[in-house]
Amino acid sequence: MNTARQTILNHIRHSLKNQKPTHIKYRDAETIQPTLGSDLSSFFITKLEKVAGTLETIPNIKDIPFAILGFLDKHQLSQKLVIDTRLKKLPWPNKLQLSYRAAQSDDTVSVSQAFAGIAETGSLVLLSSPASPTTLNFLPENHIIILHQNDLLSHIEDVWTRLRTQSQPRTVNIITGPSRTADIEQTIQLGAHGPKRLHVIFVVSSLLI
Repeated sequence: MNTARQTILNHIRHSLKNQKPTHIKYRDAETIQPTLGSDLSSFFITKLEKVAGTLETIPNIKDIPFAILGFLDKHQLSQKLVIDTRLKKLPWPNKLQLSYRAAQSDDTVSVSQAFAGIAETGSLVLLSSPASPTTLNFLPENHIIILHQNDLLSHIEDVWTRLRTQSQPRTVNIITGPSRTADIEQTIQLGAHGPKRLHVIFVVSSLLI
């Protein structure tokens, strides 16, 4: 070992011997979570919009197909959709062409149902399953996510607590806004590694699909 390196290591050892032990008391996780207030919905919407997500609130699950149709018309998108199988029983208009399968490279619009929303960050939590393949979340350029108000949670820790009460999925995806990067000339580009649009349909009815 060379002399310079030995000298540095000796200084470190000497410093560590003279250092008094530090006892750190960690506070309970509940005490360090940010306070969000009683209106979780408004907090979630504000956070979602800050990360370039969009949202439409509807009163009933039966309105989901028509909210989706309005979104497609607004952005002049294809009426061919690849959809979470759990949404199959909805009253879909005949003009929409629906496929219940994993997304493919030529699909432009997908529809998923969220396991939960996180008000603290405006994030959506999606679980993989045969009914909802992970490809729905990342391949199409336009991702529409159905979120029920009853599934809106305050903090990310609440997601793990809720997950422990059920069978565990192979994949948990937490999505915060559309895909983005600033690698190109330090300019934000949407859709770099996934959907360039993320639209949430927020269902306030307590009825579930």
